[in-house]
Amino acid sequence: MAEIVNVSKTPDVLVLAHRGYWGRHSASPGVPENSLGSISAANHACMDGIELDVKMSKDGVPLLMHDFNLGRTTTIYNLHRQQKFDPMTNHGANPKVHDVLARDIDTLRLLTPDRRNTTGYIVPRVSQVLDEWKRLKMKTPLIFDTKTADAIRAIDILVRVKDIGGANTMAVKVNATLYPDPAGFYADAKNINVIPVYTTNMLGIISVADSLIKWSRAVQTIEINVKQKGGLLYFQKQISEQAGKRVGVFHAIPDGPISGGFYKNTGICCYKLSDVFYHHKVMGQPAGRDTEDHRGDLNFLLSQNYGLITSDDPKGTVRFLARAGKRRNHYQDY
Repeated sequence: MAEIVNVSKTPDVLVLAHRGYWGRHSASPGVPENSLGSISAANHACMDGIELDVKMSKDGVPLLMHDFNLGRTTTIYNLHRQQKFDPMTNHGANPKVHDVLARDIDTLRLLTPDRRNTTGYIVPRVSQVLDEWKRLKMKTPLIFDTKTADAIRAIDILVRVKDIGGANTMAVKVNATLYPDPAGFYADAKNINVIPVYTTNMLGIISVADSLIKWSRAVQTIEINVKQKGGLLYFQKQISEQAGKRVGVFHAIPDGPISGGFYKNTGICCYKLSDVFYHHKVMGQPAGRDTEDHRGDLNFLLSQNYGLITSDDPKGTVRFLARAGKRRNHYQDY
């Protein structure tokens, strides 16, 4: 964790296993995302870190789920006695996570990544993840990707109560739009590390310049998603690098059933990266725009000197970085 948050320096590029080690890019393609199995597999492979997605149930229980809805990855259709959700047509059972009680979510099972079969894996509560991490004496740091302040507060309490090392082993990623100022975050969480995240569309929501100045005083690792050379946020990334920060990025690998397609955060298929290009305006006047998104290209990420890559293909990413001489002091394969 010390290297991930850049307290301990390394010239190597670090890799976070997004949703664990799962699916077609893993040794066990049937293991579902954000499952205890994907976490165990990533830990067994001694990966640099694991990024897990957190959502809140109706009664305020934090659990692992990438989407805001349950239809794509679970057997919610059995609980609701409805048709299985079809991401292509948007028909079938697909309630929002925050509309379902935790005890009901506990009864669900995760689907295989291809959605054809049901696995024995549950939708894990964060408390269960921490218990398993402690029981198995895992060493791989956990980074929870959170979208809401109540999730931050709940995770922070669990990390303290479970007494598993706190900031030495656990961190959260937070969108800078949720906490433009680190003071707000530290009022909610005192037991975990934090990595603020910036994306191009945030330029129209907050003052990214002001926010980045404040966060730069508080942390040593910042995720800044630049999509193209010289594009939006490129200047902010360069300034952060010059200040000695470890700058992270998301490796955008399509996860949908169609070519170049990404599942939406509702579980519906699909959008393409070009669908979410951001056009930035200042006082109503054009001030830059996304025209390309090369984050799926490891050669591009390498050329941009990123120090932390979050990827659904951690094995392939590590192999690529090793060939490029960017893993001299870390595992070069899994």
